[in-house]
Amino acid sequence: MNEGQLRAEGERCGVRFERRYDARPEELWSALTEPERLTRWLANVAELELRVGGRFLLVWHEDGQQTDGTVLDLEPGRVLELAWTYPDEPDSAVRFELRADGDGTVLVLDHRGLPPRSIAGYGAGWHSHLDSLDAHLGGGEADWTARFQELGPAYEEQAAAVSG
Repeated sequence: MNEGQLRAEGERCGVRFERRYDARPEELWSALTEPERLTRWLANVAELELRVGGRFLLVWHEDGQQTDGTVLDLEPGRVLELAWTYPDEPDSAVRFELRADGDGTVLVLDHRGLPPRSIAGYGAGWHSHLDSLDAHLGGGEADWTARFQELGPAYEEQAAAVSG
């Protein structure tokens, strides 16, 4: 499924994506963990200590906002889970899991503990970033902002159904 699935989690919400990429697991892992590659599809990496308890700091291209946190779980080549701190929001956690699938790789992204008011934005945002990851793996670039704006209404509709 390419579209993210939003869900209620008590007082919070979550979003999950499952996507197959035409890339080997080690290539996808590299795109998730090497700062120069992360910058091409996600955000500028100011800090990334790839170890459990290690810190990370991302600076978003669009608005200069920062996200930071720590590495919660790390199984090189397979699992990366991050405690996620974003301004004016409660802490949340995002988990990336990779599994080989023939000549490609399935990526599962699950972001949990999100505030209901922000869930549509996270859905459209992660969807747009994952599209950018696909373009990066193919040697190209994607227009994140245009894609985010295009996806926004569908995620707003899904969020209304989830948070009712």
